Amino acid sequence: MKHVELFGFAGSTYVRTARMVCEEKHVDCQLQPLEFRQDSHRALHPFLRMPVMRVGKHTLYETLAIALYINEAFDGPRLAPKDAMGRAQMLQWISTCSDYLYQDVVKAALKDEGASVDELAAARRGLEVVDRQLQSGPFLLGNEVYLCDLFLAPMIAYAQGRKDHSELFRGLKGIAAWHDRLSSRTSYTATQP
Repeated sequence: MKHVELFGFAGSTYVRTARMVCEEKHVDCQLQPLEFRQDSHRALHPFLRMPVMRVGKHTLYETLAIALYINEAFDGPRLAPKDAMGRAQMLQWISTCSDYLYQDVVKAALKDEGASVDELAAARRGLEVVDRQLQSGPFLLGNEVYLCDLFLAPMIAYAQGRKDHSELFRGLKGIAAWHDRLSSRTSYTATQP
């Protein structure tokens, strides 16, 4: 069996996504320390980001590439829809997480001095889009957990964990119910920072 090494910090939302994918697929995954922004880090990832995955002689960076590889290379539950439209919708939600929700929700939560009114409004708009989608099923694309849910979960968890962000989630019942379902999964509990 292939052994997966992930390099990064447990508190990173993207590292947690990669770890959650491994857990869902029942893949043996070891989280390795990373000398952040040092030469050894640049040798693994030319843009000094995380996670980085090593499997045998191969190294991959970028969470989407890692998640797709793990989903396709290992046995276990399929974490992507079978049909082309379903896979495209999954990638659309992953892009939404990476391009908008991370920028608006997670980066606002990362600010030491708190987010501005405009930043919080942008974060709330993004969460409302997610909440509307979750009104139609237990997970982003219906009844199954897919990679897009595993990209979203660490971002929501991080923002919800910030005491100054509780207002962002007020009244978002779809997200609350989805989070309750996801947070009971082993992939969620086993990867908490």
